Amino acid sequence: MADPIQKLKNSMNRGITTISVKTSSSLEKSKINMHIESLEKEVQSLFYTIGKDAYDIWENGASDFESLTEKFSSVKQKKAEIAQLTAELDAIDQRDKQILGTPQNTAEAVPQASGSFFCPQCGAAYDTPVKFCRKCGCNLQNI
Repeated sequence: MADPIQKLKNSMNRGITTISVKTSSSLEKSKINMHIESLEKEVQSLFYTIGKDAYDIWENGASDFESLTEKFSSVKQKKAEIAQLTAELDAIDQRDKQILGTPQNTAEAVPQASGSFFCPQCGAAYDTPVKFCRKCGCNLQNI
């Protein structure tokens, strides 16, 4: 039977690790979300400008819409950047799941789809199950 004090210590360490990871991730995700919002506002502004410019061209009887090409390219570039930032958000979520384990945050080393195991205390990765974490010393066999 595991020592109750050790169980409490392990539980507290997991809690501290969880708070640390989630705080760090939250800050990263907030910065990325703010950047995405800024880009989306720029895209909306470009759409407005494109529409106004297209109407002005049409109203003047012109048929040369080449002047809009640069704005179209800018919209495309901003949308690609938004997609990249969204992928970064997903990567942060996946990283957190690997570090923290399952949503229940069980105390066991969590096997991942890739066959790796992670220490619930510090997130160290192992290819095979181990008895003790080499990084922090957490007992992984009787938790």
